Amino acid sequence: MKKVIGITGGIATGKSVVTSYLRAHGYEVIDADVVVRELQEVGGALYIAIRDTFGEAYFLENGDLDRAKFGALIFSDAEARAKLSAVQDDIIRTELFKRCANSRLELVFMDIPLLFERAYTGFDETWLVYAPQDVQLKRLMKRNDLSESEALLRIKAQMPIDEKRSLATRIIENCDTIEVLENQLASLISEI
Repeated sequence: MKKVIGITGGIATGKSVVTSYLRAHGYEVIDADVVVRELQEVGGALYIAIRDTFGEAYFLENGDLDRAKFGALIFSDAEARAKLSAVQDDIIRTELFKRCANSRLELVFMDIPLLFERAYTGFDETWLVYAPQDVQLKRLMKRNDLSESEALLRIKAQMPIDEKRSLATRIIENCDTIEVLENQLASLISEI
């Protein structure tokens, strides 16, 4: 029987390091961000839904979604964000679980940044890649060359990492070296 594990985290907690490790060790990771980009390509289900909902103003002359202009709208307008969420959530959810069902592997990981925020269900376990907020802050400032206040705004825009911690089945502590993280992952995988 297929086992499905949902993976989530917060900004700069190291979720991409975890999913890279899993892929490198032969596990399938269905990445929600990649799926969304594919669905937003010309003719894709999200592309059509966005065009029907928001109009031509957010598309380039060649027909592509103007990601910069659309992103500016979504991040600055709560009403537009809610409208987008209402339009896209079912489309994304359906596609993610379709890909999972079509996988021939017995163990599938699904990388979903908004797993708890959007109340995704259907997992045997949920894994949270965790780092305390002070670690997130330092990593984000360094990675994105942000000031402390800019980085803090991005962190605060998400569900608090400690709230996510209380919802997860398993916690992947990512506050040490890559080697420590990889040993922890190997141990978790051996347990399932």
